[in-house]
Amino acid sequence: MLSSFRKPATILAIYLSPCIINDYALAAGELEEVVVTAQRRAQSTQDIPVAVTGLTSNQLEKFGFENANDISAQVPNMQVSGPYGDVQPIFSIRGVSMSDYSSNQASPIGVYVDEAYLAPVYSHGANFFDIERLEVLRGPQGTLYGKNTTGGAINIITRTPQIGDKLNGYLKLGAGSYGATSAEAAIEDTVIDDKLAARFAASFKKDEGYVENRLGSANLAQTDFQGARLALNYALSDAWTAVFKYTRSGNDALTTTSRNEPRIDIRDTGAPQDGTNGFIDNNGYSRPGRNLDFHETESNQVGPLITDTDLVGLTLTYNAETYSIISVSSFLDADYYQDANTDGSPEGLLEIVWSSDTVSYSQDFRFVSEFGGRFNLIAGLYYGFEDLDMHNVYEIYDTLPDARVVLANPDTAPLGPFLVDFGKVDQKLSTEKESSAIYAQMRFDFSERLGFDFGLRYTKDVNTLTHLNISRIGYDDSPRGTYVPGNQTGVDNAFNPPPLTATELQQILSDPTKLQQAQSTGYTHGPYNQDSAPKLEADEKEWTGKLGVDYKLSEDTMIYGSLSRGYRSGSFNGGVYYEVRPLATAYARPEFLDAYEVGIKSELLDNRVRLNAAIFKYEYTDQQFINVVGISNFLENAGGSEILGFEAELWASVTDKLVLQFALGYLDTEYTELTLANTQTIADANDTVDLSGNELISAPKYNLSFSFDYDLLVTDYGYLSVNGNANYQDDQWYSAYNDDIGYEFTSQEAYWLYNARISWHASNDAYTVSLWGKNLANKEYDSYAINLQSGFGYDYYLPGEPIRYGADFTYRF
Repeated sequence: MLSSFRKPATILAIYLSPCIINDYALAAGELEEVVVTAQRRAQSTQDIPVAVTGLTSNQLEKFGFENANDISAQVPNMQVSGPYGDVQPIFSIRGVSMSDYSSNQASPIGVYVDEAYLAPVYSHGANFFDIERLEVLRGPQGTLYGKNTTGGAINIITRTPQIGDKLNGYLKLGAGSYGATSAEAAIEDTVIDDKLAARFAASFKKDEGYVENRLGSANLAQTDFQGARLALNYALSDAWTAVFKYTRSGNDALTTTSRNEPRIDIRDTGAPQDGTNGFIDNNGYSRPGRNLDFHETESNQVGPLITDTDLVGLTLTYNAETYSIISVSSFLDADYYQDANTDGSPEGLLEIVWSSDTVSYSQDFRFVSEFGGRFNLIAGLYYGFEDLDMHNVYEIYDTLPDARVVLANPDTAPLGPFLVDFGKVDQKLSTEKESSAIYAQMRFDFSERLGFDFGLRYTKDVNTLTHLNISRIGYDDSPRGTYVPGNQTGVDNAFNPPPLTATELQQILSDPTKLQQAQSTGYTHGPYNQDSAPKLEADEKEWTGKLGVDYKLSEDTMIYGSLSRGYRSGSFNGGVYYEVRPLATAYARPEFLDAYEVGIKSELLDNRVRLNAAIFKYEYTDQQFINVVGISNFLENAGGSEILGFEAELWASVTDKLVLQFALGYLDTEYTELTLANTQTIADANDTVDLSGNELISAPKYNLSFSFDYDLLVTDYGYLSVNGNANYQDDQWYSAYNDDIGYEFTSQEAYWLYNARISWHASNDAYTVSLWGKNLANKEYDSYAINLQSGFGYDYYLPGEPIRYGADFTYRF
């Protein structure tokens, strides 16, 4: 397939060509090709044997995409959940996801801005403005990409100034519900003829938040984003070019608050139930008895969510007649601070201050051939380094536990004395991650119809835990003691309660050796210190890659098959535990994914219809995810899981006025090997639950999306167009426990979201005026959930956005 190696001069957007309707026959404009750089060279989406969705800036505008959380609306088998709003999206592609909210954990979905890898998840929402193109690759990326990933990759391509273009730019102003205001602008010009072009873009978004606090503070779940980018394109010579981009962005608003759904059942205990509806959390708070709306809260802690991100990228390109040499350098400095009322109540049950500082840089050198024959090659070297400092403070039980909890669950009785004045857990963690790789992907075209891809990558990752201290301090920050290092009890819990429950007494009678451990009751920390646990280092050396074959049935139809392998590097546990651990338990093993895929890409009816589809099977080993047990959280490995799936995307230019798009995804997921702690039997730390057979998290069986673009009115002065789109997500679990042992509510039922935009476009494209609405049916749904029953007596939910509407005006020059 020689056409796979063409180098188009420009990036083309999907657009509708003029056409004529004669009698009853439909004559429609062709769908133009969308060119992506998903395989590190410019290629049409229809020419590459890869499952990729490309979205141009025009499409992003039509769909009203505002942030990274909107991406999944038009991509099959993709989920986005936002545990802390726009700034920290968690992506799931084809059932491959992460449930970890710790800032030191890398996502299995690689996120890149102009080829610069963004390691910290809180930086993933910081560059979503002045975008040229968005690419979503589904499947493991084990060859070409800077960071080996198991789930896929998201490429955000920002606009680059073009040498020779005259002065141009745009100004976009918007306003909407919840006091929303926004502004985005860019200006571009050729500064030195035939040598230098420059572009400056800026973005501003602010709103008053959509979660009302009944206690009288400002609304929560706010946005206050500012970003700016300088881009320079310099022709060093006829062969050499340099593109420099510097982006600075930040958010400074009030944080998203959780919805507290209590799960302690006191209906049959004889305890007072007034105002509780029969359920309370461990502090006695009962949201159901407070008559709160879905997007209302009673929050005593109203804190900020602050992020600051500086991203610098430099791309040097040498273009020879038959090859190119490309150097991509990047530097990222990202800071994160959030003061979160994690219990979502007016009580002091669980409040957390999250903070993190990440500095990273990377270098990618690669050779890209343009031989024009039957063989081509991409080969390169990659190096990346990340230095992260994390400091989290967990304030626990500042409000006294409610005595009715003991009546509902007698096993909690021994815990009470230790929770009355527990104080805070002060956690400091520093890690260094060093990754180096050599890679090559070769393309063989045996004929004009038959092609073969072979890719291989060798990666060496060195992950080092340079500092870890976990201490207990008072509510006034006074020192109480240190667990890591300092806990000499051999008990990996914050305290060792006396053996007062029937379960514990039976254990002592059956195993007298447990009596000595039971006698050492109390907090498990030693004297307060700020020392570090011993330094730990993990070295990983892995081979990954891809085998692929494709065959063109005709000029417009291609079938392909592939076998690929990806891996995600291991990670140190970013959660809280209470004794020094060796590498074997302080470090989650790398996860691996073997993917088998068969697909088809086709253009029909004279390129008026485009249909792409794929069937795939994943064999997933050692998947990493966080598990919360009591007031501890652990980074775990699932032994194994399997994913079977199907997806299809259809675009149709029906008439000269109507374009339709449809996407369908199907997933059948299962943990084949997974055993986790039984969080209902607090008194028995060794009790576990076999969860094999359960479905994976954030993996709905069906997902659908539909959109249409229709020109309502066409005149000499301009045209009026409307875009309507809908997105369906089937039932899904937010926990690997599914409906076992009280986790049945940690889920989301199936739902639809409906959006619309109506726009007037000037005939000379000088301006556009739009009215828009999102979640028009005002569907109430949750985008994220955690079961916190064992430690705090409630389930934690983050609600999705309610109905929103607004208007914007764009002027172009």
